[in-house]
Amino acid sequence: MASPARCHILSIDFQDLDVIWNVTLFYQAAGYSVSRDAQADGQTSAGAIDLLVILRGDPGPSHQEHEGDVHIYDYVKELQVDWRRCFPRARRIQLVSLFRPPSLPEGIHWIKGYLPVIPEFWQLSPFRKRLGRPVHIANFKPIGDDPFQRDLAELARRELVEVHGRHWDRLDLRTQGLSYLEANRLLARSWSCFGLMYPYQRGTTLSGRMWQAPLHGCLVISEKGTNPLGLPGVLEVERFGPETLLSIASIRECLEIREAATRFWKEATSALARQLELPHRVAPSTLQLAACRREMLAQHRRIVWDRRLQRAARWLAPPPVSCWLRRRQRTLQGARRQLRRALERTG
Repeated sequence: MASPARCHILSIDFQDLDVIWNVTLFYQAAGYSVSRDAQADGQTSAGAIDLLVILRGDPGPSHQEHEGDVHIYDYVKELQVDWRRCFPRARRIQLVSLFRPPSLPEGIHWIKGYLPVIPEFWQLSPFRKRLGRPVHIANFKPIGDDPFQRDLAELARRELVEVHGRHWDRLDLRTQGLSYLEANRLLARSWSCFGLMYPYQRGTTLSGRMWQAPLHGCLVISEKGTNPLGLPGVLEVERFGPETLLSIASIRECLEIREAATRFWKEATSALARQLELPHRVAPSTLQLAACRREMLAQHRRIVWDRRLQRAARWLAPPPVSCWLRRRQRTLQGARRQLRRALERTG
């Protein structure tokens, strides 16, 4: 029995685990054996890898001997890369993006699309909604005095929006990051959430929240001009104000969003497989889904454990010198007051 074709996923940092899990299941369902360990690049020269999948960053010259196919997902919009320089011997290079690049080098085949999305991996049962306040799940973005981020921070200060993510202390908000499992559960029980993109991404790509939240029946309230495809479950607004908090009225609307988003992403992912000329695609198997869920659970445990260690370190760490000096100063002041009173009584 012939072994399955090998697919290797490349990413500069492997940070977008939600994307990586979707892509892994997508190619596994197409019959590939998928790997993403950092040491696999040396194997490409020997022809062991049939397909390279590029998600983030510039791979540089490390895979110039690769002679198989290359699928590039240009969803971050961070870099302009000469893909022919990276893969001069590749049999075929296919670039997946929502819009055709202004200049397409010879030998690069453009595919209109986004990323594969596997609804059954993310959706939870039973379908329930609990939280009343909209949520925002993302790290603080260093984008200057962006009006949307400023509006979001103001809503959070007024406790109208629940914000999760790192580095919001720059705007005097106390928040913490979430694991992918925590974020997924939070979206599953939320009625709506706010999305926020980098200005250079608006209108050129999609945020992860735009596919994940609607799969849970969670309405995404996003910046004007960020939904060029008319995705189900995404509401564009001019500003993030209090009036947008009541954008969804009933749990029936949430269920309709979930059903429409599930249909949309299943059809879009099947269309992507056809355009990439992948083998006949079936749904991921139960074992494949379970393996990725184990990875999600392991990432969740690492995040929770790191969080507990940080809290313990803060509790156990000695106070800074300034605190010690203040306490010493207060002790000396108290001693002086007591000595003064004693002298007054004896004088």
